[in-house]
Amino acid sequence: MALIDSKKHQLTIQRKLLFGVVLMALFVGVLLSVAKQIAQQSTQQQQDIQNQAVKPLVQVNSLQSLIYRIRVTEVNLHVESDFFALTAASEKLSSDIQLFERNWRAFIDEFGEGHDRHIRSIDDNWQRLQSILNQVIQSAVDGKIADAFRLSQFESQPRFNVIAKELEILVTQIEISTDGFIGEAVAELEAQQQRFLMISFVGMLVAIILMILFSRYLVLRLNRMREAFSRIANGDLEHKVDVVGHDELTALARSFNSMQERLADRQTALTQARLFLEERVRERTKELNESNLRLREEVIERAKVQQEIKILSLAVSQTPVSIIITDARGMIEYVNDAVVQASGFVEEELLGQSAVSFINKQHTTETSFNDFLQAIKSDKEWAGELCSRRQSGENCWEFVHLSPVMTSASDVTHYLIIKEDITKRREQEQRLLYQASYDALTELPNRTLGMERLAQGVSNAGRQQHKLAVMFIDLDGFKYVNDSLGHDIGDQLLIMAASRLLNTVRESDVVARLGGDEFLIIMPAISEQADCFPVLEKIKKAFAETFELAGHSLAVTPSIGLSIFPEDGEDGAILLRNADLAMYQAKEAGRNTYKFFNHQIHENLTMRMQVETQLKSALGRDELSLFYQPIVEAKTKKLVGVEALLRWDNEVLGSVSPDQFIGIAEQTGLIVPIGNWVLENACLQMTEWREQGLSDLTLAINVSPRQLQGEGLGRVIEQALKGAELSSEYLILEVTEGLLIRNPAEAKRTLEALKQLGVGIAMDDFGTGYSSLSNLKNYPFDILKVDRTFVRDIASDPEDCALVSAAISMSSGLGLPVVAEGVETEQQLNILADMNCDRVQGYFFSKPLAPDDLLLWVKDYRG
Repeated sequence: MALIDSKKHQLTIQRKLLFGVVLMALFVGVLLSVAKQIAQQSTQQQQDIQNQAVKPLVQVNSLQSLIYRIRVTEVNLHVESDFFALTAASEKLSSDIQLFERNWRAFIDEFGEGHDRHIRSIDDNWQRLQSILNQVIQSAVDGKIADAFRLSQFESQPRFNVIAKELEILVTQIEISTDGFIGEAVAELEAQQQRFLMISFVGMLVAIILMILFSRYLVLRLNRMREAFSRIANGDLEHKVDVVGHDELTALARSFNSMQERLADRQTALTQARLFLEERVRERTKELNESNLRLREEVIERAKVQQEIKILSLAVSQTPVSIIITDARGMIEYVNDAVVQASGFVEEELLGQSAVSFINKQHTTETSFNDFLQAIKSDKEWAGELCSRRQSGENCWEFVHLSPVMTSASDVTHYLIIKEDITKRREQEQRLLYQASYDALTELPNRTLGMERLAQGVSNAGRQQHKLAVMFIDLDGFKYVNDSLGHDIGDQLLIMAASRLLNTVRESDVVARLGGDEFLIIMPAISEQADCFPVLEKIKKAFAETFELAGHSLAVTPSIGLSIFPEDGEDGAILLRNADLAMYQAKEAGRNTYKFFNHQIHENLTMRMQVETQLKSALGRDELSLFYQPIVEAKTKKLVGVEALLRWDNEVLGSVSPDQFIGIAEQTGLIVPIGNWVLENACLQMTEWREQGLSDLTLAINVSPRQLQGEGLGRVIEQALKGAELSSEYLILEVTEGLLIRNPAEAKRTLEALKQLGVGIAMDDFGTGYSSLSNLKNYPFDILKVDRTFVRDIASDPEDCALVSAAISMSSGLGLPVVAEGVETEQQLNILADMNCDRVQGYFFSKPLAPDDLLLWVKDYRG
């Protein structure tokens, strides 16, 4: 390009050097490209080695390790004795089988070529081994350990040996084919390295030759320039520097020849500098004008700040919080209006006075003031509460905050004291504290404070080696009053009960309300259990009188449980729990009495917990069963029906009496699913008997009050009758008097709804509750059942005889058939028959029987 247009494209020294650099760069680029190609080929060869040699070996080794692990897990599987360990081992073996299957298929897909015979052998044996392993797992899980051992030893072992041997052969073949491939790759790599070294050597030799030639050319030009400069230095101004070529040296020669022209240029430059300085002066003047403008704006801003300070000063002056500012010595320099109003002094009297002296005159709390004084002396910030005395003589509480005002050098210049009246807030806090610790209704300590007092009493009794009594009191009949007469009457009753309790205890005793109708009495410093008796008798005497409220005479009695420290517990919570348990014993003993805690109560509780725990899964374990007791006519002795009775045989507790678990089922709600089960199975049993020729019998089933809550029982009965294809006229539901006492109106609605289903309804255990025969006409009963407790002594107790006779006579007048329970002798049967009792049941005829035993009894029964 330089030969085509020499003026536009002159070969200067710079371009020559650049050209040389470009050539070197190209040469280096070629070398790098060749090196890169060699590296890529080397990398590709390494990858090929990896893919064709290392990777197959790694995968085969992984398969070998996995097949041996499968074998070890399989061998150990049939020796596992723990079910959970066996399950975990089975899951691990299944997981390893799936992993081997995936890895083996991947190996075949990627490296299967060239090893067809061995791969087919391994694959066939693996498929058979996999099937055998699954059989081993299933046998182990099913508990067939002998089958698992046989499969492992005689069918799995040969397949495993074949697979292991074939995998070893695969490893050997892959290693042989790998050695040749690696040798070829190494030879090719060495040849490429030799070619790269040859090219690098030739390129470096050419570069050195070019550098030598360029240096000689440059030195020759410089020597010519030096001779010309020497002539000019000797004063030879006639001779100019020879201008040769078109490079930088040529430009230097021209520079010497144009020195005169450059002097003119220098003058021009000086003129331009003067103009520049004038421009700078104008710019500086403009900057000064802008500074003046900013100064005026700052003055305006300061005026605004002063106005804000004035407003802030007014706000500080008028704020209800007292603010005092002192100098570094603590002398008052400023007080706001709140200080003047609170202290009663005028501002002039306060200014110049010592702030410490001023606050000392007002405060009444020595300790807090000393802290305040110490903070001032040590130049520290302080905040706290001081009780001060107003000018009127009243005490008030103030929150005081002291803050020293310091310079950047940490020198105190002023003190800022802020005081806020917190009297109302403290009063509110005291009210909240009282509400948190005392019962709002009775003004007795609440549960929280009661437990704190109990903990203190236990601690003191332990130190002083005294005894301490804990009374847990529950009011008998309070719930009935609360539900029937309303919560207002109930609250008034609790207030009066609390007052009576306070009047019965000693000066040192503590009475607290735990909640609801439960109270706690703590009797510290007693020497023996008998020290509680006077208080207990006072309590019984106090509650012997009825409570006169809103025209009602209410009889509410206490059931009291007691525990003694340290015999019954060394912790407040344990003592309270044990007293609670003893209180329930008092309830069971007939109420309006007291019981001391003993270990039998704890054992009963433990037994109850065991029964409750086992009962929760009784249905799931199929532990419940139904027995049936015959019901016969009193005069003809004809079999007319049966009563379904629930039985429970538990693997832990053995045979459990219904008296032990029915009440627990009722309290926990388990009676609902159990009752549903009884209805369904009893109806199915009736259908089965009808198919076996035992027809026209009624089925009596007990229904608990818990089952009657809500509307679900009706649907359960309909489904049970429909599932058994049994007519509703054969089903009799037996309910107790307790249902009528709790909520008579609700009980009537519930019974009428059940009556609409066509079933019979019987009043069970009549005479044990509080209902009367005159009330029975208000409910849709079809049958009356007299409790066994009255039948037991009917032949020897005239009162029981008269009661049963009256019940039969009045029931007959109401049109209700009577069934007498618990008939055990012929004499009892004859008396009941003479009283015109309709039906009887009891051990005189038969004990409750299993379904099959009842069929045998019917065949043998002659009536």
